[in-house]
Amino acid sequence: MINSEEPQERRHHHHHKRKKRTALKVILIILGLFIVAGGVFAAKVYYDVNQTANKIYKPKGKTQNKRRRNQKVDLKKKTPFSILLLGTDTGELGRTEKGRTDTMIVATVNPNTKETHMLSVARDSRVNIVGADQMGKINAAYAEGGVPMAINTVQAFLNIPIDHYVLLNMKGLEELVDAVGGVTVNNDLDFTYSGHHFAKGDVTLDGPTALKFSRMRYDDPRGDFGRQLRQQEIIKAVLKKATSMNIVTNYDNFLQVVETNMQTDLTLKDIIQIEQGYSSAMNFKTHQLKGTGQMIDGQSFQVMNDAEVSKASAMLLQQLALK
Repeated sequence: MINSEEPQERRHHHHHKRKKRTALKVILIILGLFIVAGGVFAAKVYYDVNQTANKIYKPKGKTQNKRRRNQKVDLKKKTPFSILLLGTDTGELGRTEKGRTDTMIVATVNPNTKETHMLSVARDSRVNIVGADQMGKINAAYAEGGVPMAINTVQAFLNIPIDHYVLLNMKGLEELVDAVGGVTVNNDLDFTYSGHHFAKGDVTLDGPTALKFSRMRYDDPRGDFGRQLRQQEIIKAVLKKATSMNIVTNYDNFLQVVETNMQTDLTLKDIIQIEQGYSSAMNFKTHQLKGTGQMIDGQSFQVMNDAEVSKASAMLLQQLALK
């Protein structure tokens, strides 16, 4: 009589193979779910980011021909570009009252030198306000004629092209710092401001303390120039934190803060190209353009030295590969 039963060893072997195949299927299903969920999440993030980008997008308007720039910057070719950061302190953007841009920083981003140079311009700098045909404080250009006049004035003053701009409500800086989970900056001056003590060295700031850190100037022997340096430190720290993966878990809050406090002529496509092609340029170099304090017609100005302005202009042009 022939025994049709398989040997016990073979049955055990087949049963073990079925268990392995089942486990493998479970693993593949779980991985598939993660991939689908990740894809849905990525699509959701992209949709939300695109919505925010559309809301904050505002062309810079009619500006004069860019100096030393024959054609529009091609971000796909990783061409060095400039961006003007304008910081207002009047509350929410879009109000009828524009206010003045007490923070004005020209940044040049160069992926070839792997550097971003940030030049702070004193808000009381006495310059020709382009379009108003008069000498005045450079921070009045935005109040007089909005972004186009501010760009035209800076271009003429520094003899460089301004390719893009970002307008930031500085009161929203508090929310922005909190949205990225706080920042760590290097403080070069021991001081107390508005009830908070800031020791020298690395200090970690949340939103409220970052706002205090960026506003103090009267107890700084450097005056407004000291405040400019602290603002640069915070902006650099926020940019580095915002471009890290840490922000993904809190991206919706970050986008809400951006929508409320920022406008720019950069599209989402531009931003993606900058993130992909210019990430190597996150090595920041900071500079200041100082003048001499003078009273003219009852107003306090920073009167610029032509040689210092030319030096700053040459540095920026070199970074833009235009010299």
